[in-house]
Amino acid sequence: MNTTKRQIELLSLQNLATLAFIGSLIISVYLTEDEKKDLLYNTNHHQSKKIQNLNTFNRILVVVLALIYLYVSLENEKIAKIKNLDLKNYKLQDYASILSLIGAGIALFSISTNPQNGVSNVENPDL
Repeated sequence: MNTTKRQIELLSLQNLATLAFIGSLIISVYLTEDEKKDLLYNTNHHQSKKIQNLNTFNRILVVVLALIYLYVSLENEKIAKIKNLDLKNYKLQDYASILSLIGAGIALFSISTNPQNGVSNVENPDL
């Protein structure tokens, strides 16, 4: 296995995931601003199907991104093992990625059990 080529592929995947994460942050800002408007004008717009779907999509996106980051972390650990590097920091990164995935999963579960909750009632997800 050509580890340099594989590392470049993983970095490209990380770049794509980072761009998607920026998109998720933009969606989170939009949802939060929408919630602020609802509170200011008592409109209950956050209960609209469009906002609920956007919130659910954003949480699914964050779960997918957490999976991608976990995959990259595990692949980097395999490369480090091939290169006979110390795996301690790679293992720590794996644990951090697993915890991020658990958090993203819980956030997705929380919105799936009650999609009518406003954004401020159930905080926007982040990695």
